Amino acid sequence: MKLLALLTSSLIALAVAPHADAAQLGYTTSWIGNTFGFGDGKWMQQDIQALHVAPDGTVYTNSPWDESGAEIAAYRNGDRIAVAGATHGWGAAGGDAVTSNGAYLYAAMSIGNQGGGLVGADYPPNGYTWFGITRRALGTIAQGAPFTGGVGNSANAAKNSFLIVDTVPAGTDAAIRGLAANDSELFVADQYANRIIVFDAITMRRKRAFDVASPGRIALDTDGSLWVITGALTGQPVIAHYSAAGALLGGAPALPGGAIPADIALSPAGDLYIADIGPAQQILTYKKTTASTLQAAAPLGTLNGVNHTPAGTIDAGRFNFITGIGFDAAGNLYVAQNGEGPRALNSASVGSGAVLQAFKGASRSLLWELDGLVFVDGAAFDPAAPDTVYTGSKIFTLDWTKPPGKQWTYTAYTVDRFTYPDDPELRIGRAVRGEPMVRRLNGNRPYLYTLDPYSHELYVHRFDAAHGRIAIPSGMFAQGNIAGGFPANQPSYGEWMWRDIDGDGRPGGNEFSGNPSTGSAVGNSFMWVDSAGAVWFGTPTSGIRQMPVQGFDAFGNPIYSYAASKTFAMPAPFTRIGRVLYVAETDTMYISGFTQTIPYDASRWKEAGPVLARYDNWSTGAPVMTYSIALPWNTASAPPVTTVGVATAGDYLFVAELYTQKVDVYDARTGAPVGYMTPGANVGGTSGYVDVELGISATRRANGEYVVLLEDDARAKILMYQWTP
Repeated sequence: MKLLALLTSSLIALAVAPHADAAQLGYTTSWIGNTFGFGDGKWMQQDIQALHVAPDGTVYTNSPWDESGAEIAAYRNGDRIAVAGATHGWGAAGGDAVTSNGAYLYAAMSIGNQGGGLVGADYPPNGYTWFGITRRALGTIAQGAPFTGGVGNSANAAKNSFLIVDTVPAGTDAAIRGLAANDSELFVADQYANRIIVFDAITMRRKRAFDVASPGRIALDTDGSLWVITGALTGQPVIAHYSAAGALLGGAPALPGGAIPADIALSPAGDLYIADIGPAQQILTYKKTTASTLQAAAPLGTLNGVNHTPAGTIDAGRFNFITGIGFDAAGNLYVAQNGEGPRALNSASVGSGAVLQAFKGASRSLLWELDGLVFVDGAAFDPAAPDTVYTGSKIFTLDWTKPPGKQWTYTAYTVDRFTYPDDPELRIGRAVRGEPMVRRLNGNRPYLYTLDPYSHELYVHRFDAAHGRIAIPSGMFAQGNIAGGFPANQPSYGEWMWRDIDGDGRPGGNEFSGNPSTGSAVGNSFMWVDSAGAVWFGTPTSGIRQMPVQGFDAFGNPIYSYAASKTFAMPAPFTRIGRVLYVAETDTMYISGFTQTIPYDASRWKEAGPVLARYDNWSTGAPVMTYSIALPWNTASAPPVTTVGVATAGDYLFVAELYTQKVDVYDARTGAPVGYMTPGANVGGTSGYVDVELGISATRRANGEYVVLLEDDARAKILMYQWTP
């Protein structure tokens, strides 16, 4: 072993030999947040924007995007039975509406050309996008049902089964948000043109059209009339009743104040049901008393849904932004939710986790539930509750006596969009909280710190008894001005932070502190929060900065000050910092990044780096580098071998590789490699990329077992490894 200088010639460290593959460890693979693990070839899709229920109880779903291609899928009796395919990549995307009749599945989708990169008859002209309907054979929805005039997918099983409804300039949202069909006709809500178009369900030829302002969901009544959500994207949606020829009929119910209709369905008895995503979060019920009369009845679901006291608690009757409802012939009710409701115009949202539930007949007892709850999200244990796992917006409770994949229960949703509509994480970027760090501060109260995927902002949330499991917006750190106009009063230049001084959970004009002189210096920092609540900035080239907690205000918000921050020079051997991880209990700092030997490459901007070092006595002013490790790193291989995340617990370090589905384990005391873990057979031997900067965390249980949690975007879950040394 050789000696390396750290900051001065008096600071020496032990260097560990370059990384060499160690043996695969003995461990158990498990997962959190998805009903299916993928070992059986199945996963629950991450979002549902619309559903349709066939008489036999088959549920068809649609969404514009599922990371692994299950945009359009079919479910029955609590199982996934089919995926449509040809709706993902090569210009194709799913959509916002779906229906069926006795022969076909009809689903909204779009086809683009990836900025002109795709050419030919299968794609629209450069600069344009097609929005329309894909028709599939009902028994085998992966198989297209072609028709004269159908286009697209000439190289796969969905050839010539796409109907173009609108050709629009690229970037224009002309999505179809309502469909209904009988054996002879297909009704299409063309919001872009403010009309409902009627096609022959067999030939797919256009028959007629009639004007409807911003039509959304459509429900087809037994008499052939249509119930339609009109004004769906105008902010003033209402229910309207039309004949099949387009004549406006009477009988449409006036909705209660504050109601926002998201979907509409008819029961076998002819009763009208309307999914309300306003504050009530219920299913409005209107009983059919005569051939033309509807009488309001008691709504279904708990008033205020998931936000009913105690707020945030998950129960089968507490709805959380319904996106679809429907009935089978037996009167069973099916409900899809995604935590946001149907997406808005020009929104690229993929929801906040999909939940599909079936309720039995008149009793409305839960028959089954399928979950796909996690996307671009890490997970972390509560240090004071070792059986509790937080993601950015959810809380899971674990039962270690159950088999892998069955240990988790979805117990809380921590976002309240009504009370805290200006929660910064709902207004900046994707409306989903990201990578979590749970810290116990201020008398052992839980605080949730979350990082956006690439560490541009750090969000702070507090909890209190009055708001149940809701994470109350408390503060925020930003590395520079955020484009888009939110928050309205943010500093125009340099880094800044916000604290909720008045306790309303909304960024206000006098609640910002700026630090313009360091704006460029902290850009692209990795931010980490230690167990004492101190925020650490691993700046790329300007060393490391610590911002300790200065106390708590009357609302319980942690107080930070730029004036109280401490700075540390860039330690050798690093020339650029990728990650910092400080353990306050032992005054130990772990740093990963790039060195003169392997310099920073801008194409590896999100990686953790090829070298990791441990420094003891970090805060004393005379830290000692105990060791440095050459991490797995080979950018010339296919796929590249690089690192993306670092976690520590107890006596071990866990390093996530980005492309190669591998977690490398090291002895934290010596830096010696211990072994590695890869996904087991019960998750299909695979996972998605760990594609965020804080996608791994770890804990040591009281029984000595180590549990490692890993982001797995590909199939809407958190990968979990259980290992006992």
